[in-house]
Amino acid sequence: MDLSLNNVGLREPKAGWFQNLPNLQSLCMMKNEMTKLTTKAFSALRKLMSLSLRYNFLQVITGQPFCNLTLLRTLDLSINVISYIESNPLSCNCQNAWFKNWSLKNLEAQVTFLYDLHCENDPTQPYLWEFNDKACSYDSAFNCFLSTALLDLFILLLGLTWHKHRASLRYLILLLHSRIKGRRKGKKNFTYDAFISYSSLDETWVMRELVPRMEGPRGKGFRLCLHHRDFRLGAAILENIEAAIYSSRRTLCVVSRDFLRSEWCALEFQLASLRLLCDRSDVLLLVFLEEIPNHCLSSYTRLRKMVRKNTYLLWPEAATEQEAFWIRLQNALREDLEEEGERFGSLLVEGK
Repeated sequence: MDLSLNNVGLREPKAGWFQNLPNLQSLCMMKNEMTKLTTKAFSALRKLMSLSLRYNFLQVITGQPFCNLTLLRTLDLSINVISYIESNPLSCNCQNAWFKNWSLKNLEAQVTFLYDLHCENDPTQPYLWEFNDKACSYDSAFNCFLSTALLDLFILLLGLTWHKHRASLRYLILLLHSRIKGRRKGKKNFTYDAFISYSSLDETWVMRELVPRMEGPRGKGFRLCLHHRDFRLGAAILENIEAAIYSSRRTLCVVSRDFLRSEWCALEFQLASLRLLCDRSDVLLLVFLEEIPNHCLSSYTRLRKMVRKNTYLLWPEAATEQEAFWIRLQNALREDLEEEGERFGSLLVEGK
């Protein structure tokens, strides 16, 4: 059974065109201005033995469209080798490497005038069969190697960056998390007056000195947020720290050498500094339990600046000076309460 579809404008054969012609043995599709072949263009023609695609405009044959044609014996893509009528200007590039190899190695199907086909259908160009396609496999292997190497390098750099700057990265992650959750500046419904950031090695001072003087019978009724008491059970520690800082009016850092060595304390200080930048409010209070040289504060830029401005409290060893220390600390927290009360009162007046 033969079929001729010459000069009818079939520029791109579709797989469905030949589904009802399973017994077709010869197909001629010349002068159709054909530009490309799809993978399944002739997949239904299992008994096809002769295929002519002369005088089209095929530059690239990809997708192995002839692999299913097991009975194919003749494939005609040629031109008139005497007059070089314009026909199928096949390119000598890696996209045609499969077709070149298939044409040379297939012992069943013969590509007519294969050894007369020039690159780009130009007799001044090399022959298609002479095209060296080894570089194509090298390109693929090199691209694979390069991609893998770059991925490995990226993972290595990511690991090194996380190891060296993990506290800062956590800081940025929580910033994004905070922005996504839509935190508003100047939040007024605080649960606590102060979140206490301290090293576990300084817990004795916090529980014996700080908490009783701020919350207890001898205190002024301040509400403090403490790790072991107020963090939500089951929540990630980073989420607990973030929630504690943003639900407290101030963050009170109990600074010591142990505080400076603690990774979690560093993160708490950075998050409090972030809130300071975002909310444009001075939320940090510093209490030094000991004198610390400036060179020990080199990794804490903001803390060092606050120390230079003397905006911190130093815990006195002398018992006679400790009462003045508590008064100054309580006044620092009370200023926030009074300012908030004034703002609330002004809103009531404006509402009238």
